Amino acid sequence: MNDAKSTKLNIREDRPTAISSSVHGSNLDAIGFNIAFLASRDPKLAIEIMKLYAQAHKLQESDPQAPDEDFALFADEVARTLTDTRDNKS
Repeated sequence: MNDAKSTKLNIREDRPTAISSSVHGSNLDAIGFNIAFLASRDPKLAIEIMKLYAQAHKLQESDPQAPDEDFALFADEVARTLTDTRDNKS
């Protein structure tokens, strides 16, 4: 039996987001949201995130992989996000 990789993501009650990165030793690259925190400050953003979640939830392992150039755009955005969150400790 092949066990899938997993990563625990700690989402704090006083923060809107959490992130894990293989660059920093995690098994997976993941982003989590404290949706109640977000909804109490920006309900429209919380709704948009939930709609995107529903879209993402439909993806399956059997779906075709994205083209390399699209994945490269994603990799650039991950690097930018990690830099921004590391630089902004607030």
